[in-house]
Amino acid sequence: RMAGSDARFSVGHYVEFVDTPGAGGVVFELHDGLAGLRLLSQKLKDMGCGEETHEPVDNLRLVSAVKLGSRVSLKSDGQKCSGLVFEFQGDGLFAGLHDLSQKLKDMGCGEETHEPVDNLEELLG
Repeated sequence: RMAGSDARFSVGHYVEFVDTPGAGGVVFELHDGLAGLRLLSQKLKDMGCGEETHEPVDNLRLVSAVKLGSRVSLKSDGQKCSGLVFEFQGDGLFAGLHDLSQKLKDMGCGEETHEPVDNLEELLG
């Protein structure tokens, strides 16, 4: 982890711009007070950003504690309902899950599902 103000979020978190609602992306690097973002929101693409952009960390805020690549469970259904975060949608408010637990598959989710990040918590261990 990086010291100082960068510790609010790390690689894999979806962050949004403080001064531009709807502008955001997933952190892929942190360096010298700048965050490199990929998997950018539609608003950033519409503003002319390509595949990635860099933004001062002071203008970024964390949307949720959920990170790309982390295994999470559904708060509403318990730890036996889990999956791996592979994408964010809806300005970071929804996470795409795959590699789903058997219980989620049994509930009819198929190979992947999308859940509000507010209903997800990281499984540790």
